[in-house]
Amino acid sequence: MDARITKQRLANMLSYDWLKILGAIALAAVFFCLFFVMIATRATDGQTFYVYAYDGLNTGRDFGLLENNLLDKKVFGYDILNTGSESFKSSGLYGNSVFTARRSAGEGRVMFVSDVRETDENGKEKSTLLSFMDYAGEERERFGIFLDPEQFLADCKTYLSAFFGETLSGEEPDAGKVRETFMARNGSDKRFRSSAKKEAGIAEEAKRLKKLKEDYFSVAQAVGDKLTYITCTTEIKTHTVGFSMNALNLTPLVYYTVEEEGMTVQSNKDVALCIFDNGTREGDLKYETVNFLAYLVRTYGTAQ
Repeated sequence: MDARITKQRLANMLSYDWLKILGAIALAAVFFCLFFVMIATRATDGQTFYVYAYDGLNTGRDFGLLENNLLDKKVFGYDILNTGSESFKSSGLYGNSVFTARRSAGEGRVMFVSDVRETDENGKEKSTLLSFMDYAGEERERFGIFLDPEQFLADCKTYLSAFFGETLSGEEPDAGKVRETFMARNGSDKRFRSSAKKEAGIAEEAKRLKKLKEDYFSVAQAVGDKLTYITCTTEIKTHTVGFSMNALNLTPLVYYTVEEEGMTVQSNKDVALCIFDNGTREGDLKYETVNFLAYLVRTYGTAQ
């Protein structure tokens, strides 16, 4: 039987079967795409860390590069898989709508916002931060949209004490607790299917905790110096709602413009960093915010 491939036979095949060939290629491409989507690790809320900048602030070059910088400088442990940054302007057509949609989905870990305060004709103090808090209404005692940063650090210390002892004096985390924590969070994670990979993951969990403890001490030491608490007072009580960034040279990251001696200059005075209250969505990975705070102190804590 003559089964040679000739120009004529090839031309005939392409003339009659080219649609079948293209269809087969397309089906194969769809199959492989679905296959890789199914086996890929999907980041949980806790494994995602997004930084927001809200109305009244401009973003510098470092803000756009934040995702790469956080990755390159290994700011977080192994279990933060997605990072990024996004800014929102209430004056834009979709700014508030997008921001509301993000927050409705529980997205965003921290937010930079201007806290330049002025007094209106009625003697009431106002700022972008205070306006934002007013926008939150009475939900969770009005200021509950943000975590109390002082309480957050205290909770982080309590979390770490389960691994390093009450005074955090242990050099290595408790091995049994590390294994228990890892298996509870990542025991069924596709990244750690084999026993060997699980053991490697447990080792990474120990490294994550050691780094978190180191960064906690760094942040705790910076409080009162490079980081100070911002408060808002209502008729009920005074609420602690964020960190002041006044002592950090933050203009490469976020800033606003002011007029000084007839010139427009960049300033980061009265910029606040607030920690979103996302409930239990992030589990114990909520404390990775401490890693980000330590990064800010290390990177922008130089004299201005």
